[in-house]
Amino acid sequence: RLGLVFRASPTLSLLASGYGAFRGPTLNELYRSFRVGDTLTLANPDLEAERLRGGEAGTLVTRGRVSLRLTAFDAGVDGAVANVTVASVPGLVTRQRRNVGRVRSRGLEAEGELLVAARGALTAGYAFTDARVRSFPEDPGLEGLRLPQVPRHQVTFQARWESRWRLGLQARWTSAAWEDDRNQLELDPALQIDL
Repeated sequence: RLGLVFRASPTLSLLASGYGAFRGPTLNELYRSFRVGDTLTLANPDLEAERLRGGEAGTLVTRGRVSLRLTAFDAGVDGAVANVTVASVPGLVTRQRRNVGRVRSRGLEAEGELLVAARGALTAGYAFTDARVRSFPEDPGLEGLRLPQVPRHQVTFQARWESRWRLGLQARWTSAAWEDDRNQLELDPALQIDL
């Protein structure tokens, strides 16, 4: 990872970074098949490592107790491991872990923070993510479809107070997402609250 921060003024910073990474398949992905309800997912001992390349650029504005951050990102993964539907009959959907040719995720993130007194903070954030299969020669029908379980919109909120104890309340809302690689089974929007 290579990053750059340019401080344009005492209150404005410009940020940029480029990165690359790889992830080898897990033992579960290679050798463990499993079944949940009517979906059987097969392991695949021929999986190869995923390789990621990406970058992001953004701004950070700070003024007194307020900070605002806006970041745009773009990342591509070659050989992403995905659960690919190989057969579907009434009562049984069979999937297998496979390396997808290339997937791409791009989007925007925005975050604001307000410091309250000397010990508290309120933070809110929004993320838009467009994550899609860009190429998959083995199954061109998946090209252009959204990645499973990646919502397009996420909103977060956090309130925290620290003194002798740390108290925090956080909430995260996610929009609908697809559960499957064929974009046929939709997951409802969700709200999670933690204290």
